[in-house]
Parts: sequence; structure tokens; C-alpha cells
Amino acid sequence: MSESIEIPSPLMEKIINLKIRPEESPIDVISRALEVLEDDDYIDEETAAEIEKGIEEFDRGIFTTEENMAKKIGL
Repeated sequence: MSESIEIPSPLMEKIINLKIRPEESPIDVISRALEVLEDDDYIDEETAAEIEKGIEEFDRGIFTTEENMAKKIGL
């Protein structure tokens, strides 16, 4: 079933600003947003890559303890 709706200009601007690729259509943006809202475990590709990088660094012993971080920021 398809429905047509009128999207007010301010909302359409927000949708356009949420595009992650220039060719992404408004319906693609809305669909992606709905997937994120429906999926509690959703992690985007960039975040997943950063998590993986952090795990690899931790495994190699590259990390900062809370104590050292507190000293670094003056606490």
C-alpha cells in the first residue's frame, strides 16, 4: 500500500540534512531513521569500526586508565 503525504518545508530540510549519501532519497532517509528507532542494537558502520579499533588497541595494551585520565584533565 502506498500513501502520498505532504512534508512541510522545515521537516523536509531536516530530512535532507540527514542524508548520508547525495543520491539518498527522502524515503531512504526516513526508512533508515525508522530502522534505527526500531532496532535497539543498531550500530552504524562508523561506530562499529571505532569500536573494533578500540578493542584492537586495548588488546595491544594501548589504553589510558581512569587514574591517568583524571590526572591528564586535572581532576
